[in-house]
Amino acid sequence: MNHDSGAADVSALVLTSPPQWEEMVSAVPEEELRRNFGALASAPGSAAIALLERRAFVRFFSNRFLFEREADEAWLDQACRLTGPSLRPPVAAFNAGLLRARSFDDELRRVTQPTLVLSGAADQRAAGRRPYARCMRGAELRTLPGLNVLPWEAPKETASAIHAFIAGDETG
Repeated sequence: MNHDSGAADVSALVLTSPPQWEEMVSAVPEEELRRNFGALASAPGSAAIALLERRAFVRFFSNRFLFEREADEAWLDQACRLTGPSLRPPVAAFNAGLLRARSFDDELRRVTQPTLVLSGAADQRAAGRRPYARCMRGAELRTLPGLNVLPWEAPKETASAIHAFIAGDETG
């Protein structure tokens, strides 16, 4: 499979609160992935996910891991609309770690397009994103107000940073 197809069509990349570098370049053992997915895809796992889809838990999770300030009702409405039995298999796959089935080290190091990596000022994982700037040619880091869901938390600042990056302005 050619992972480079279409790469010439992409002039720049913007990553908002991406996984820490180490998560992107370290594969999770297949046995662990199978065990995790099996547990989450089982009847008890699906029942647990159903409990986690309740608005009270979505609020708790959003306030603890996604937002620096309390999640607003519009976010909670949207997040709760995007739950249910038909969406549980991809949620189980994501939470089992299937996106980490392999390392993306080679691909990330080969990226030649300018890359903007945005992190929230309140995100404790931001330090784990510093290697993007060291290991990817043309990658730069910017910190914005917020925690994790920067386009929702700080839409003006996020848009301004992206606009400045595309325009080549270092001050945005």
